[in-house]
Amino acid sequence: MASPEETTWHPADILHHSPSRLRSYAIVILNQPLSLPFSVYQNLWSNSSYNIAADGGANRVFTLNKSSSSEEDLPLTTVIGDLDSLLPEAHGYWSSRNVPVIHDEDQYSTDFMKAVNYIRGKQDKRLDIVVLGGLGGRVDQGMSVLHQLYTYQKDLGYPGGKMFLLSTEAVTFVLKSGRHRIKAMAKYGEDGLGAGLGKHVGIIPLKEPSVITTEGLEWDVENWQTEFGGQMSTSNHVKKDWVMIETTKDVLFTIDLDVPFGQNSD
Repeated sequence: MASPEETTWHPADILHHSPSRLRSYAIVILNQPLSLPFSVYQNLWSNSSYNIAADGGANRVFTLNKSSSSEEDLPLTTVIGDLDSLLPEAHGYWSSRNVPVIHDEDQYSTDFMKAVNYIRGKQDKRLDIVVLGGLGGRVDQGMSVLHQLYTYQKDLGYPGGKMFLLSTEAVTFVLKSGRHRIKAMAKYGEDGLGAGLGKHVGIIPLKEPSVITTEGLEWDVENWQTEFGGQMSTSNHVKKDWVMIETTKDVLFTIDLDVPFGQNSD
């Protein structure tokens, strides 16, 4: 059992149709292709409290619904943003389903920020957030998403809820300073053949250099300083069911996905 100073993570639970440990969460859909198997998105939606499209994210869910052979579409709770990317056909599609489309003209916040602020304003308790997309396309937009992933989780203990960034390739989240225990080997589906976690791991320093100690990776380190312009742990491999990471400062943890439609390269 985790100690009070230790944070336990089950990142693969967001891929499961009925996770046993993950609380209900909100989904934020960014304007990036949704290329995972449709069943993965169905599992995500089945456990969410809010499904918020950040502007052009509504186009992506609209396209996914239209291209899917499933009898059940993925619904949205709200569309929010400056709406400069929302296509007329997607706007009409969601409006016809009585989904509120909110035009927020604030030029000092991104559409991602508007969606998260909307969720934080609505919730009456701590709520985790799964963000879809964010690391494809323009580098500056990807960096902005990572920046917000960090700035929304500045406090120890994740009092506002944890945030997971789920792309086609990986799931990424912020490890606050302290000790973390991560379930790094998990796959869901019949006979374990469904979506799950891969083996490739990265631990990326965020605001400042950090000293990390790891256990459960192929290339474990002890009291090892990591920083931009110096040493950095990328392309490491998971070797044990649980990975332990102790860090003196906040770092980004990313692990790739293993999904039915293909294999990732070494």
